[in-house]
Amino acid sequence: MDTPSQNPAPFAPTTRTTHPHNERRSRRRGSLLPPQWRKALRAAHVTVSVGLLGSDAAVLTLASAGRLGSDPVTVYPAAHLIGELLLLPLAVLALATGVALGLLTPWGLLRHWWVVISLAVTAGGTVLATFVLVPGLGTAASAALARHPVADATGLVRDSAAACGVLIATVVISYVKPFGTVRCRPRAEHPAPVSSHTAGGLSR
Repeated sequence: MDTPSQNPAPFAPTTRTTHPHNERRSRRRGSLLPPQWRKALRAAHVTVSVGLLGSDAAVLTLASAGRLGSDPVTVYPAAHLIGELLLLPLAVLALATGVALGLLTPWGLLRHWWVVISLAVTAGGTVLATFVLVPGLGTAASAALARHPVADATGLVRDSAAACGVLIATVVISYVKPFGTVRCRPRAEHPAPVSSHTAGGLSR
């Protein structure tokens, strides 16, 4: 008696594998922004960051001049004005545009170490400028206008230099992109269920 053929069913489901190149392309296409808006957001972030670095450098220059003996009435009110009207708004905008880039582009906020570190450093610099540097400049400006000696001229130089160092660190991190991706704990894999059609084909 002839036995039925053991060939698999012609319509048995097959497993498809995704090529890594195609996977990378699909991640890029997974951005929530069209390419032109993504480029505009990136340009805005770079522009704001460069302006913030320039503002920090100007404050550092004025604070250093005051520490070296320049007229306090000229130096510290100008430094406080730059810090209050330029440095603080630009710091907030740099942090906001950085978060937006992480959320709306395939880079993500917690997917790559360089993004996590850059955002953490930017947030730390914003806190430093908001609660330490600019209030210190305001106190120094008030003392200078009242013809009183500035209490902590060296501390203002130190704080403004730290703010500049934070920004330079973010630029280097964004350019080098170190440490790779954040490795999450792998999920437990469950065996794929066997379809009834395939099982029936093998039982015949």
